[in-house]
Amino acid sequence: MSIAVRRHQPAGVRPGPPDGSDYVPSSYEARQIAKSFAGARALTGASVRFEPGTIHTLVGENGAGKSTMLKVMAGVHRPDAGELILGGEQLRSLTPRTAQQHGIYLVPQEPTLMATLSAVENLFVGILPRARLPFSVDWRAMTQTAGSYFEQVGLDVDPRQPASTLSIAQQQLLECARALVHRCNVIFFDEPTSSLTAHETEVLFDLMRRLRGRSFTLGFISHRLDEVFEISDRITVLRDAQIVAEFLPDKVTREELVTAMVGKEIAKRERRHRDLSGAETALEVDGLSASRAFSEISFSVRRGEVLGLAGLVGSGRTEIAESIFGVRPATGGVVLEGRPFRRRSPASAIAAGLIYLPEDRGHHGVFANVELERNITAATVGVLPRFGPLLRPAAEKEIAAKAAERTRVRAASLQIPIKSLSGGNQQRAMFSRWLLAEPKVAIFDEPTRGVDVGAKADIYSIIDSISDSGIAIVIISSELEELVLLCDRVIAIYEGRVVSEVAGDEITLERLGSMIVGEVAK
Repeated sequence: MSIAVRRHQPAGVRPGPPDGSDYVPSSYEARQIAKSFAGARALTGASVRFEPGTIHTLVGENGAGKSTMLKVMAGVHRPDAGELILGGEQLRSLTPRTAQQHGIYLVPQEPTLMATLSAVENLFVGILPRARLPFSVDWRAMTQTAGSYFEQVGLDVDPRQPASTLSIAQQQLLECARALVHRCNVIFFDEPTSSLTAHETEVLFDLMRRLRGRSFTLGFISHRLDEVFEISDRITVLRDAQIVAEFLPDKVTREELVTAMVGKEIAKRERRHRDLSGAETALEVDGLSASRAFSEISFSVRRGEVLGLAGLVGSGRTEIAESIFGVRPATGGVVLEGRPFRRRSPASAIAAGLIYLPEDRGHHGVFANVELERNITAATVGVLPRFGPLLRPAAEKEIAAKAAERTRVRAASLQIPIKSLSGGNQQRAMFSRWLLAEPKVAIFDEPTRGVDVGAKADIYSIIDSISDSGIAIVIISSELEELVLLCDRVIAIYEGRVVSEVAGDEITLERLGSMIVGEVAK
């Protein structure tokens, strides 16, 4: 076969073999792709080629065009200009369905499984195997076959288990298994590790290496540069909607890569040393407990202090934050600014001066289809200027614009839906929202998750300015280096309990690494 293109599969086609023995290596190229959203350029004349047996990584700041490129190549977005070439043949009018029929699959950052269906139903959706009777499905064969695909990707779950009960890591692996079922040999991974633990990331990387060894064509996006250097065979840099550089990982330094991504050097951040011993206490937590989540949690935070909560995923960190904010019921005491905070709820927390930026921005932060302006003012609607019972639009717009400027939100207009912004700009917008609430205490859960190195530096500066203004801050982060750079003090949570505490120069990667697995700091 001279052209390695997967022809359209007829309805009812049998899935590909789990070992991929019938897959034919295919190169896949995007030429001079242009794409805009609401007048904002996402890609301008961008070209990239993915080769079989290669893990090719796209890097760049949020909004540089990385995800847009992969979504164009997977049929999610239709380009305004340019062409797509698979194995030497041009693809026209690509959709996600026809892309899969050509052997192209996108594993998204946030899995798109159907939550009410089982794992096996999600695996075979679109190509359900037929039984002997007309319009019937061979459920037994489907369930028996699923195990082979799950084994290929390292997924150990009951095929009948509802997708809604799977962890994010398991959902990512199930997406990979779907690619094999659909006979796809061009697979793109759009920030798949942003929600994964170190162990889960290594499981995914092991799968990617095995697929590379079988001459699959692989694309990858990550903002974690350690991952980029670990897994990549080639690196392409996008900046301002264009391809600006290409590197081999062993021929470029971390600093050179960052400079190519942001267009300038980023100053190396050093730990701040501050004396907060005379500062008043802003938040006290005493004996906070929630069934099966955490027990007897006690700590305090001073005004202007940055306190870190370190711990493995599942240790109870997020549950503690949710209980303090009033999202999750718990027993025990919480004191804000010297006053007991008894009837905890998000509304009463905001009114009392406590805000919470959740980890899952997509589900619990932004209102995706609502314009940026309204997303920024959402937490302070009750105090916005009014004409009688009606909001004053001009005043609301001015307030949102000043808040967006304060956190350096980059957007063509305040009226565009927030979903059209990059992840880093969405996160900046969330900071804008909560700063409008004029908090006394701020809890930030994974504040730099899914943002690029430039946006991360901006968010660090925002956190510095917030703490310098006297606001007490609690930060939850899975990135230990982030806690080292930002925090005045760190407590470790292990299996729902506080096990250790360090402060100042005692906050090191080595010390935190031992604390999060239950060792007591000495």
